[in-house]
Amino acid sequence: MSDIEAKIREKARELWLAEGQPEGRADQHWHEAEAIVRAEAEAAAKPKAARKPRAAAAKKEAPEAKAPAAKKPAAKKEVAKKEPAKKPSLKVVSG
Repeated sequence: MSDIEAKIREKARELWLAEGQPEGRADQHWHEAEAIVRAEAEAAAKPKAARKPRAAAAKKEAPEAKAPAAKKPAAKKEVAKKEPAKKPSLKVVSG
């Protein structure tokens, strides 16, 4: 048994167990497992594109590039005008 066949067999068993061990679906599980294993092998074989080290570049630029954010002026609140208080009128009641 080849290495790839062993991986396919293992994946097919995982699929069978995940579906509750149904009877009569061995071929379907085998084909599905074969597709999964081959796709994983192809993905592993493709060279990954080289990435630029962004974290290192960001750290070098950080002190110069980051300036404190300017504070926005506070929204003006509308002040309700107060009417002058009315003086109570005193009535003198005589006798």
